[in-house]
Amino acid sequence: MLEERIESLLNVLEDKSVGIAVGVLKDGDVIFKKTLGLSNIEHKVPVKNSSVFHVASVSKQFTAMCIALLEEESLDTSRGVLDFFPDLGRHTRKIRVSDLIYMTNGLPDFYDVSQYIMGMRESDFLTSNEAYALLKRLRWLQFEPGESWSYGNSGYFLLGRLVEIVTGLSLNEFATREIFTPLKMEDTFFRDDNSRLTKDIVSGYCNFNYLHPGSFKVPVEDTEMVCNALDLMECAGAGQLWSSIDDLLRWERNFHLNALGVDPQALSRKIISPGILGNGKECNYGYGLFLANRKEKSIVMHEGGCLGFNSVIYRVPDESLSVVILANRNDFLRKMLDRLGVETYEAIADEILEGSSISAGQKSKPQTEEELTEDWLELMKSGDKWFAERKNANICRLFVDEGLLKLNMNGEEIFTLTPSQGLRFEERDKMFRGEIKRDFREETLSIIGDQEPKLFQSFLEPLSKGELSEYSGSYFCEDVQTGYDLTVSERGLLFSNTDPHHDTMDFEYRPAIKDIFYTFAPPYIPCYFSVEFLRDKDHTVEAFIFRDYDNDGREFLRFSRV
Repeated sequence: MLEERIESLLNVLEDKSVGIAVGVLKDGDVIFKKTLGLSNIEHKVPVKNSSVFHVASVSKQFTAMCIALLEEESLDTSRGVLDFFPDLGRHTRKIRVSDLIYMTNGLPDFYDVSQYIMGMRESDFLTSNEAYALLKRLRWLQFEPGESWSYGNSGYFLLGRLVEIVTGLSLNEFATREIFTPLKMEDTFFRDDNSRLTKDIVSGYCNFNYLHPGSFKVPVEDTEMVCNALDLMECAGAGQLWSSIDDLLRWERNFHLNALGVDPQALSRKIISPGILGNGKECNYGYGLFLANRKEKSIVMHEGGCLGFNSVIYRVPDESLSVVILANRNDFLRKMLDRLGVETYEAIADEILEGSSISAGQKSKPQTEEELTEDWLELMKSGDKWFAERKNANICRLFVDEGLLKLNMNGEEIFTLTPSQGLRFEERDKMFRGEIKRDFREETLSIIGDQEPKLFQSFLEPLSKGELSEYSGSYFCEDVQTGYDLTVSERGLLFSNTDPHHDTMDFEYRPAIKDIFYTFAPPYIPCYFSVEFLRDKDHTVEAFIFRDYDNDGREFLRFSRV
C-alpha cells in the first residue's frame, strides 16, 4: 500500500520526537498527508495538520511571486537597484532587480557575514533595518552582476524591502492580500515581528553540538541530545515565512493550476523560467525556485534550512506531482539522506511515479577496494597527510579508510582515490588526478581537474608558544565594527570576540602553512574555516583576514592590529 511504503521511508529516523508534516499532491488531489512526532517536546504536543512551521528559504518563492505580481502592474525588473535603494553604494550600480530575483547580483550574504565573521548567534535578534545597515557596509561584489550565479540571501532580503517601497505595504501585508487570502492560506504569514502570538506554532530544535560547538571536537552523534532553537530574526524576504502543511498543499494546488495574477498562464511560465547569464547560459534558478532534471523529468523545487527547522517543496510539473516536507530539526533532511542514500522527497516521488521502494538505509553501490601501492603504504604508515593551498585557502586531508585512499576537501567532500606508482592517484570517477612530490623532505600535493591546477603545501610542524605569540593581540575591523582578541593556546590561537555575546566564532585556530590558520567545529561549521595573517613591509604581522575557498569575498574585511 502506497501510504505504508511512504511511512516506512519516514520511519527510518531513529529519533521519533522529531516533528514532521508530509503532504503529497497528485493531479490536484492530496493522496498522502501525515504528521509525526512532537511540535513541542517540553509539553509533548503532537504535530497537527494546522501546526505552523518556519519554512526558511522555501520563503523565497513567495517573495518572488509578490514581485511577479507587481510586474503585472508596473514594476520593471530591468531597473537598477539604486533606483529603489539609493544609499546601497555605487558598487551596486550595475545590479538590476532581475539580478536579485535570479541570484546573479554578486552581493555578499549578510547572514554569512553576521554569523561567520561578526560572530552573531543564529538566534540573535536582528531587524530588517539592522540587516540593511550591515549590507550597506559590505562594499564589494563577489562577481560582475549578471555574469555569474551564486546562492545567497541578500538579494531576496532586498526584494522583500522593495515590495514595501513600491506598494507602501509590508511584505506580509501585500502577500496576505494578493496570495494568502485568495488561496485561503489562513495560517501562513511572513513574520516581521517575532513577538507576535501564533496559534499552533511549532518549536524548533537543534542537536546540542550545533548550538554548543567546540573547535576540533568530534560531534556527539546523540540525536536525543537536543536544545531549544529560538529564531528571533525579523528579516522577511529571504526567509521568515511560517506555514502549515494544509496551507502549503493549497499553495501546491495553485502551482499546478495557477489562479493568481492578471494573466495566470503567463505568470506560471515566468516563475519557472531560468535566469540568463551574460554569456547566454541559463542559471537554473527561476523566481525563488531551483530548476533541474531528474530521471528525464523537469524538477522545480527548493529546500529550506535554518535554526531549528528544515523544509522542502519538490515538484514534478509534467506529472502534476508535489511533495512537501516540514520538520522542526535543522538537520532533518541531511540525516534522512544519510540513512536512505537518496533524498527523502525524491524517494517519495519515486514511490508514486515508479513504485520503486527504497529500503531503509539503502546506499549507493559498495565500493571495490583499490589496493595501495608500496609507495603509498610507506607514505601513509605515519598517519594522515594534511595540505593547504594559499591562493584559495583550500585545505585537504589524505587518509586511508578501510584500505581505501581518500581525500577530504575542505571538510565537506570526501573523494575515493585510485592510487598508482610514484605517489600518483586518480579520483575514482575521473573528476581529477594528482600527485605528491617530495623535495628535501618537504611534500607538495598537486591536483589537476577541469579548473586550473591547485598546488598544496604540506602543513607546518607545530609552532612553539613563542612562535605563536607573534600573532597574538587585539584586532578590529571598522567595516563591520567587530574585534577579536587573540591569545596563545597549547596548539594554536584562541579567538575571542571583544563582544562576549557574539561568540560563535570563538574557536581555537591551528597553524596550517605560513601565516594561515584554520579551525573545524562540526556541525556548526561543517568545513575547514581559515584565517590569513598579513604583514607590513618590515614583515611584522599587522592584520588578519578570514579566507574563503568559494570566492564569497570575506577577505575584503580586514581586521587590523590595534
